[in-house]
Amino acid sequence: MTRLPASLDDLAGLRAARWIRESTRGQADNFGPESQRRQQDDAIERFGLRDTGLTYDVAHSGRTIASTGEWSAMVAAAGGSWDVLVIGYVSRFARDARTALNARHDLHAAGAVLLFADERILTSDDDRWGEWYRETGEAEAYSRRLSKRVREAFAAKRVLHHDPGSGETSYGFRRAAGLVEPDPDTMPRAVEAYRLSAGGLTDQAVADRLEIGLWQVRTILRSSLYAGRLDDGTETRFPAPVPLELREAAAAARARRTWSGHHPHDRVYPLTDRGPLVCDACDRPIKGAFRVDRGRRMHRHPDRCAAWSIAETPAEEHERLVAQLLRRASPNRQSAARIRAALARPAITPDRLAVARLEAEMRRIAATGIVSAYSTSDLTRLEQLRAQRAALESTPIAEDQPDADAALDYLADLGRLWRRTDDEGRRALAVATFARLGAIGPRIVSLEVTPAAERRGLVLALPTSVTTVGGTGAGHSAVSWPLVIAHRDAWLRASRTA
Repeated sequence: MTRLPASLDDLAGLRAARWIRESTRGQADNFGPESQRRQQDDAIERFGLRDTGLTYDVAHSGRTIASTGEWSAMVAAAGGSWDVLVIGYVSRFARDARTALNARHDLHAAGAVLLFADERILTSDDDRWGEWYRETGEAEAYSRRLSKRVREAFAAKRVLHHDPGSGETSYGFRRAAGLVEPDPDTMPRAVEAYRLSAGGLTDQAVADRLEIGLWQVRTILRSSLYAGRLDDGTETRFPAPVPLELREAAAAARARRTWSGHHPHDRVYPLTDRGPLVCDACDRPIKGAFRVDRGRRMHRHPDRCAAWSIAETPAEEHERLVAQLLRRASPNRQSAARIRAALARPAITPDRLAVARLEAEMRRIAATGIVSAYSTSDLTRLEQLRAQRAALESTPIAEDQPDADAALDYLADLGRLWRRTDDEGRRALAVATFARLGAIGPRIVSLEVTPAAERRGLVLALPTSVTTVGGTGAGHSAVSWPLVIAHRDAWLRASRTA
């Protein structure tokens, strides 16, 4: 657009995109996705807009909507892929007035505008500015009133019933009549986690022994509920499930493993040092490093590949991208339908675990040849390994696949697990989820998921582009680049032919 439309009469022929937001996935109230789509259809037809088919569909709180990848992608495409963003209701855009006002400014600067279909408000129409401003403020006011009522209800629950009132139920507990209480089926395993930890086992070893997740072990060993206390120190309505002596012994043992003097005993890098992060150009593993002068964890290329403009980048930049990928892997309607269709047929793929073992041995032999010349037996073994790999790759096997509902639950949990666990838990999650993360400097540009994650449809749920904020100061802008996902095309074909 050369100029912004001054009124609804100026919208004819402009390119329209859609913004659909629900607070939680599956919302079905009077302002849910279907109602929003009807409002948008009517507005696009009434004002003669050209529907580009571009839809930003997000399930997130309106108070923090600007933190989502969909929001960044929408802002980045303004003025380039679309001219008018059609929103069904004012409250469905954002419930934070500052976010909404800043978005109006940034989108107008990019040559794009907002159209709220229910009230027929155009943000570039100066005659309607005051009305939209009031509607935006009311949207935030409603959200704040609702949050206050929820907090008051939880606070009353704490006082009256000595109950946490909100959040997920910790392992070893259950809810009965809405209140948390020890679960006789799982609490013995939680108590055993304390005994094993007090005996000197690491958290990962405890998880392996009990056959539960590492993040579950961390929650067990840190939650105040096992001491019979809420997180504010209030006593629970049930006695402490774990004796004081056992809790103190476990805490002391974990402290000895974590600290040496006044310095951390070890620094965990979730993505490097036997993690999945490698150089996308030369496939060399990226190393973890530590800047003593700045106290920052860094990721460093071991051999300064020509594809990297810098030798190292802050570890948090790669980890933030992985967090974005896992958060956006929570299936929307389109990807959920694809995953269900693909999982309706058994996966027929090569035995990738066996292939990976062969390739690991080939790399080991190749590494010896760098130091000294290959022996005859080395060359013979390499030929044998190549032949075995070719045979495996040409002989697909049928792999066991999880139920579609279980797969979708798994995908929806990935972002939450990454956000809630610590570096050691993130390392376990990254290794279990990604076989390879290919990076060029601070950007992750390609990836391959593990066979277990692939069988749950992760290649279809992951976004095909990455968006982050580039630059500093007032001139910062969203930067996007494509993401290459291994085996995605095969899964797309399977979803179409199911």
